[in-house]
Amino acid sequence: MSASKSVRRSSGQISLVTVIGLTGALVLLWFVAASEGDLLAYLNLTAFIIVFGGVTVSALIAFQGRELLAALHAFGAIFRGDAGIGAEIAELVEVARHLTQKNIHAAEERAARITSPFLRLGLQLVIDGTPMDDLMHIMNWRIRKMAEIESAQARLFRTLAALAPGFGLLGTLAGMVAMLRELGSGDIARVGSGMAVAMLATLYGVVLSNLIFKPIAIKIEQRTQRRIATLNILLEGVMLVSLGRSPTVVADAMQAFLNETRDEIRTI
Repeated sequence: MSASKSVRRSSGQISLVTVIGLTGALVLLWFVAASEGDLLAYLNLTAFIIVFGGVTVSALIAFQGRELLAALHAFGAIFRGDAGIGAEIAELVEVARHLTQKNIHAAEERAARITSPFLRLGLQLVIDGTPMDDLMHIMNWRIRKMAEIESAQARLFRTLAALAPGFGLLGTLAGMVAMLRELGSGDIARVGSGMAVAMLATLYGVVLSNLIFKPIAIKIEQRTQRRIATLNILLEGVMLVSLGRSPTVVADAMQAFLNETRDEIRTI
């Protein structure tokens, strides 16, 4: 099967599953609040500041600025669907065609226009005549580096997920102290206010941890697995080009690798 027939998806396409999940989370929260008939009862500025502010301050202390910016970028990426590699496979086959025709200049020009930095580097190494062992070492290092960066982003969100319930407990303790302090005064309104802070802080911590931070971490980890699989497919293609295989063989092998990888991902 021709590489041009492989499935292509734009990297800017919205991830419908993610949007449905977030919408479902909002509906769930609305249902919990509306079931008691008073949505405003679940809004408490003090509890929100304790939990959200505490998590924010802890993140600023624990992580560097570039790590936080990378995490924000990763958060935005979960709303986009995975890009297909049909375009990359077509570019790979085209460079292979130039190389089998011994047209090195055309191969270099085409490789320079490849949008994927990973594939562009691999093909440039092939054109430069890099030995196979060195090529494998360099490209596998690039894959490991990408995996390390994205794993760090997932760990950041898992850390925030662990911190959120702790600050919920802090808000609970602060609310309990305020409540106990007002017991002697007999002011039921003040006692109720302290109880509200105590209960809602715990609620906010649980929501932030289990409906926001943990799902984001899982989404990033799954995306990393798919990207590693994709890069390994492209690496196999680069190796075939380095071995001097024909464009037809490269295209068929890429489609076979792509189908096999999709089947493996579905079974995970």
